[in-house]
Amino acid sequence: MGLKYSADYSDTNDAVYLSGRVTVTAVGVEAKVGASAADGRQFVTIYNEGDQTVYFGPSGLATTEMEPLKKKQRVEIAATDLLTITLKTASGTSEVIIQEIG
Repeated sequence: MGLKYSADYSDTNDAVYLSGRVTVTAVGVEAKVGASAADGRQFVTIYNEGDQTVYFGPSGLATTEMEPLKKKQRVEIAATDLLTITLKTASGTSEVIIQEIG
């Protein structure tokens, strides 16, 4: 799968494009690449590669209060580096790909 320019991101600061894998468990993990959210990010893309449903939302919520992301689904969220997006599974683990775009 190659990358191509999309007008959807024409107003972004193209200096930020990070991609990485994160293992998600029932404990929860922040949707970010690296030690902290990228300075200047404007969008976060989350792609669930694993077999378990991954739930996303603000920190401090139970999975029953979060949005589900099933196997092979992805979501794009307008989010700056000041917004914390938490990922959790109800049980087990799942691998996700996180992309931060700015």
